[in-house]
Amino acid sequence: MAEVLHRLLLDERDTGVTRETAEALLERWDVLGVRMVLAALVRADDNAADHLGFAINDVCRQSDEDVERLRELVSALTDDADAAVAREARGILR
Repeated sequence: MAEVLHRLLLDERDTGVTRETAEALLERWDVLGVRMVLAALVRADDNAADHLGFAINDVCRQSDEDVERLRELVSALTDDADAAVAREARGILR
């Protein structure tokens, strides 16, 4: 399942698929969903990265409460085994 989601998050032919998949994962409001989006973000080309970033903003930065929830989730990822994911998580906390 994770492999399929990763492919959808990095779909080169349709950024709508990228964004919709990211939004669905982020709307779960759990560490696994956020981690999958961050893992895709660090491997995405510029275009896909833009759409992943838009999804983060649209889902996780609509209110102060949302921002705080995002901060709590990414805090759990700052020591992730994937150094790139950990770096991205730390970047969100800045």
